[in-house]
Amino acid sequence: MQLQRFPLIMLAFAIGGCSAPNDAEMEQERTTSVEQNEAVIRQVLALIDERNLDEAFELYALDYIYHGPGGQELRGRDGIRGLWEVFLVGFPDLHSTIEDMVSSGDKVVLRWRIEGTHTGEFMGVAPSNIKNTLDVTEIFRVANGQLVEAWDQYDRLGLMQQIGAIPMQEEATAE
Repeated sequence: MQLQRFPLIMLAFAIGGCSAPNDAEMEQERTTSVEQNEAVIRQVLALIDERNLDEAFELYALDYIYHGPGGQELRGRDGIRGLWEVFLVGFPDLHSTIEDMVSSGDKVVLRWRIEGTHTGEFMGVAPSNIKNTLDVTEIFRVANGQLVEAWDQYDRLGLMQQIGAIPMQEEATAE
């Protein structure tokens, strides 16, 4: 009899030692995950500002999906790298500033600003040497320390007006 109780005692001890995490532990894990996701976003933007593109794009998943304004969709690291390179050629001094960041689960919502001087060709528009500001709102999905998907909104018309490709409303009505 004594031998039969030993396995039951060990089983009870093992089960008791493997209790489910309590609410505080689960909240700490969620907080850490949210902080890690935000850190990935900050790191990507800092690396792009430093023009360390190879390292920045390692933080994008191989099957990354970008959903841009007007139904634009880019896939993979090469797709998003191509978009960044268009901006960096047109605005070589481009830098970004994070205005707000809110996170929940695997999503990070970012309101950020890109500033740069239009000294290179941008989307077929010759350099205007005009300093530009672009306000962006973007939702990122992060998994395993990498960006896996993003939904991006910015004022493309306003940007094209700033660089002189499209007349401002006042200019268009005055003509």
